[in-house]
Amino acid sequence: MINDSMDSQILAQEQWAIELLARETHTAVAKVQEIFLIEYAKLAVGAHIKSFLPLLTSNRVRGILDAKNQGNDCLPKL
Repeated sequence: MINDSMDSQILAQEQWAIELLARETHTAVAKVQEIFLIEYAKLAVGAHIKSFLPLLTSNRVRGILDAKNQGNDCLPKL
């Protein structure tokens, strides 16, 4: 990840988006935060315009969580 203080700053600034993603994808906030930070760090490496990173990261995290949840839908119900 980037570093602890920067991670904390990113999470604080994007908390509303993270909570929304967690609700919409039925995922724990802590898990969404973890994925968000990982994807943000990946995108930040080559980003020329940093102001778009939160939006791009949110879209990427939503895709990851949607794919994960679709995979769970294929499991047999017990």
